[in-house]
Amino acid sequence: MVKAGELEDTIFLKNAKKIVPLFEKNIVNYRYIFRSLLSSNEKNLKDDNNKNLEQLFLLLKRIFAADAVAKVFLYLCLHGAATAWILQVKLNLAEPTAYRALKQLRTLNIIKPAIKLPKKSDSKGGPRPTIWSIEGASTEEISEALRVHVRTLSPKYRVAEEVAQTILDDYLSKKPSMEITYREIVVQIKQLKLPFNTSDIADLAAQYLHEKGIRIWR
Repeated sequence: MVKAGELEDTIFLKNAKKIVPLFEKNIVNYRYIFRSLLSSNEKNLKDDNNKNLEQLFLLLKRIFAADAVAKVFLYLCLHGAATAWILQVKLNLAEPTAYRALKQLRTLNIIKPAIKLPKKSDSKGGPRPTIWSIEGASTEEISEALRVHVRTLSPKYRVAEEVAQTILDDYLSKKPSMEITYREIVVQIKQLKLPFNTSDIADLAAQYLHEKGIRIWR
C-alpha cells in the first residue's frame, strides 16, 4: 500500500519535470519579485490576512501541488536560508513535512546545503541540522538563519517572540508612533501569566521589537 507521503512525492516529481527549467533559469528573478511585492512588515507567513501573501501562496501552491512546499519556497524567497527546525517553528510544520519539502526543493535544484551545524550535546541521533539556502542567498542571510536557528531552540525565546509579535500586532498597531516603554512590555507580559520569569521574557521581547524597528524607552 502506498503511503500518503510517498504518493505526494510521486505527484510532486511528475510536476517537477515540467517546472525545473523554469525555476532553474528564473529563481533569482522570482526572489526579487516576491520581495518587492511584500514589505518588511508583511513577511510573517503565519499572517493569513495578508492579501499579497495569500495570492502568492495560491500561485505557488498550484505550481508545486503541495501546501508545504509552497510555504517553504516562499519563506526561502523572502529570507534566503533556513533550517528544517526554523521551518517547523516559523511555518507550523511537522518535522517530517519540513524535511520532505526541503527534499523536494532540492530535487528541483532550487536549494542547496550551505552549512552543516553541530548537533546539540543532548541530541539522541538523527541528521545534523543543515542551513539550506536558495539561489542568490547572501552570506548575511545565511548568518541570520544560523542566528534564528540558535534562538528558536530556546522555548523561552519562542514564547518571547510570540509575545512580541502579539504586542506588535494588537498593541502597537493602535498607537500613533512605533515606540513603547519597557514597563508597557512588562505589563503586557504579566497579563498573560506565562510560566517564565517576567523580566527574562520582557528582555527578549524588547530585543525582538527593537530589531523590528520599534523604539524601546527604559
